[in-house]
Amino acid sequence: IQEVQELCEVIRMIGERRDKGGSNSKWKVITVEFGKLFEHYVTISNKLVGILLRARKQRLVDFEGEMLWQGKDDQVVITLMQ
Repeated sequence: IQEVQELCEVIRMIGERRDKGGSNSKWKVITVEFGKLFEHYVTISNKLVGILLRARKQRLVDFEGEMLWQGKDDQVVITLMQ
């Protein structure tokens, strides 16, 4: 649980705030590309993908695909749902 909370904090720190549902929307989300997250997170933990999968299961983050691979999935956008 602590690892998932730390992951959410890292996404908040390095991610970008975006409007969800259009430019007039009051609902904001924070997004970060997997490659950027991986580069930042590799110094913290080598279990990033496992933590991301747990966070998605808890509906804290969302991203496309079942699994993320360094290099191949660097452009995949991860959205913080909280």
